[in-house]
Amino acid sequence: MSLSKLQLSQLLAVYGAMLTDKQRDVVDMYCDCDCSLSEIAEEIGISRQGVRDAILNAEKTLSKLEESLHIAELSKQLSIAVENGDLQQIGEIAKKFVGKE
Repeated sequence: MSLSKLQLSQLLAVYGAMLTDKQRDVVDMYCDCDCSLSEIAEEIGISRQGVRDAILNAEKTLSKLEESLHIAELSKQLSIAVENGDLQQIGEIAKKFVGKE
């Protein structure tokens, strides 16, 4: 698993609806509830390897979505600009995002 739990959780917040229910539940338990693979396996009723596979597949899906859409990065940039009250930067970020094809 190449993404950190924090990165995976952030991508899950943006693209979670694109995962299967089981993948979403497993990743949520892994990242947000900080459960071990064994704890998740017991709770969901699948093997520890099944949990690991679900996390890896979800990570791959979420990473591909972010590579294509960049919505999580956009959200991060906008949050920083809003926090700083930088209206010019907000406009530039929005233009750059809307201008992508």
